[in-house]
Amino acid sequence: MSMYKRKPDIIIKNGTIVDGTGAMPYYADIAVVGDKIDFIGNLEGVEAPLVIDAHHKYVTPGFIDPHSHADFTMWACPDAPTSIRQGVTTEIVGNCGYSMRHYLGDYPFDKAGDGVKCVYDMVGKTDIPDGAMAAVLDKAEAMGYSGNLAWLCGHNDLRVIAGINSTDYTEEQFAVMAKFLREALEAGFIGFSTGLEFDPGVMCRPEEVERLAMIAAEYDGNYSTHMRDEGTYILEAVNEFLNVIRKTGLRGSVSHLNVKYDNGVPNEYLQKCMQMLKDAREIEHLNVYTDMLPTTSATGGAQAMLPPWLYKDGWDKAKEILADPKGREKVKADLNRYWRFLAAGEWDRLLYVGASYWPEVAKTPFMELVHKWGKDPADCFLDILMAAPDIESVRTTTMQGVVFHEQTMIDTVVKDPIYLWQADSFPAYEEGPLSRQDRLNYMGIMYFFAHYVRDLGAISIEQAVCKATSLPAKHFNIRKRGMIAEGYYADINVFDINALKVNATIEDPCHYSEGMYYVIVNGVPTIVEGEHTGTRSGRVLRNLPIK
Repeated sequence: MSMYKRKPDIIIKNGTIVDGTGAMPYYADIAVVGDKIDFIGNLEGVEAPLVIDAHHKYVTPGFIDPHSHADFTMWACPDAPTSIRQGVTTEIVGNCGYSMRHYLGDYPFDKAGDGVKCVYDMVGKTDIPDGAMAAVLDKAEAMGYSGNLAWLCGHNDLRVIAGINSTDYTEEQFAVMAKFLREALEAGFIGFSTGLEFDPGVMCRPEEVERLAMIAAEYDGNYSTHMRDEGTYILEAVNEFLNVIRKTGLRGSVSHLNVKYDNGVPNEYLQKCMQMLKDAREIEHLNVYTDMLPTTSATGGAQAMLPPWLYKDGWDKAKEILADPKGREKVKADLNRYWRFLAAGEWDRLLYVGASYWPEVAKTPFMELVHKWGKDPADCFLDILMAAPDIESVRTTTMQGVVFHEQTMIDTVVKDPIYLWQADSFPAYEEGPLSRQDRLNYMGIMYFFAHYVRDLGAISIEQAVCKATSLPAKHFNIRKRGMIAEGYYADINVFDINALKVNATIEDPCHYSEGMYYVIVNGVPTIVEGEHTGTRSGRVLRNLPIK
């Protein structure tokens, strides 16, 4: 008989616990009381309103996605079926310099959050009121969400609020950025992010980022960056990131570090970048990681291919340039950035262009469009973007392409300790206007476990769970999560690894993953016997001083 004398709300018995620390799995029962794990051990004879038999199943902490864009769609998709069905119980959002934009267009937000207005309600407006950035967290709490959320404050959107669309800025404009950043951090944002290949951050100088990062350091925040270049100048971009960490002491992460093959730089540059980060950790004792998605294909922002001079005077002017044959040729001659292999003529690696304003295009393979339209691929690509009604539509247009080799993924992302695992995705439905033609939304985190752990055996279950739980929890200072331990919050997954099933494909992406038996968020069952209960038991995780 158990020595445990309390009556728990949930018992998970007979399971194989993979606790998130990297330690070997072990057998034990778990008692959950309220929102916490109360006891781990023998619970024979103890009763509870809900008893989950985890025989032949793993019991792990809920997975943490360190690079999510859930804030792009969550306002109309708060039950987050794509992520919660994969066992993702916490998402770090506000990545790539974005923390006030969404992909919903005129689609209505969930009414539960109507009582709070924040910057996500004000896309396209130029006069953002004080308090609107801090209110992001209040709005998310009022609406509710299936998982937990932690927010980064995006540099690109700070520039938009301050009206900066060039290299230079005035001290008055910087004061606006600083004001909204402080407002966010004081409300509980966990740090600061940049997207230095994207508009308008692409135009800034390093010292601007460093000045803002110094403010984030005052609040013990994190710094996450989509670097300035992932091609020719990737080594310089890594060093620019490291200089921010050196000058501020922030915890830092490089978002989706990769070197796309045949992308205009030697393929061994990836190893050089990784070594720079490892040397920074081991020699300089800097707290830096990187993260990466699991597939050989990836999603990127289509606007990042365009030269910034094209749209510096507004999108209407850009469309005039694209409509003029001479202007079009000038643009085509200046596409050698971001996915540089496209400028080199490898357009067959571009799979889809996700233009929300042109649904037929978004669902048609790019090379099929090329053959159908009978045009040069570069002209087809520019025609799609030229059809965008405004600059916001351009900014939210994505593209999917084949960019990595699988063995490179295994040797780096899957196995190397410098990498955390991420999905780079956002919540979506299987059908309707909130379905999305990008399979990463439906399978990103589960694919790591189904493919690399189970099918290929490239990494052990205990190492895999550690990468997806305690490592990101510690790095982002997410307290009392990411481990199966007494006193920790009850974010728990129960699953048979042999039952995990990824249903999304590149050609037919809009299908949920399967196989999570139970997913518990803050002590509340959210996935029960494989089905979503519709509960919104997640919390906004605020980075505030412990009182």
